[in-house]
Amino acid sequence: MPEKINLTGRWRFEENFGFGKDSGYAEINQKGKHLTGVLRFSEQIDGEETFIVKQEVAGKINGTKIDLKSHSCEILFSDEDIIYELDTWTGELLPNGKIVGNSRDSEGTGGSFTMERENYQTSDLADDHQFGMN
Repeated sequence: MPEKINLTGRWRFEENFGFGKDSGYAEINQKGKHLTGVLRFSEQIDGEETFIVKQEVAGKINGTKIDLKSHSCEILFSDEDIIYELDTWTGELLPNGKIVGNSRDSEGTGGSFTMERENYQTSDLADDHQFGMN
């Protein structure tokens, strides 16, 4: 009998979408097949200022297949006004424990992502991750 999958916890998040990249973390909560959580990350688009994004997500896990969709977005740090398109992530939990897959925003921009579990469970802090923006 396969081991029960539990995605609850904090995951390092990296995404590359060709003309930029995202780097941060996801905090995921799993109840049965249902997933909820928050992604917080810095987005670095080639030739533009870096900004920080928070997206609330919901989705499902079916076997090792994972689907997450953003239902709200907040720009936490930016020097300019930004219109941000909500994202969708489709991935798979690999035997090595990483989640890998593809992303797409509501304008059709796509990329690839990886998530790797960190060694501690979700925190109740609003934001305790350093983005390295010096």
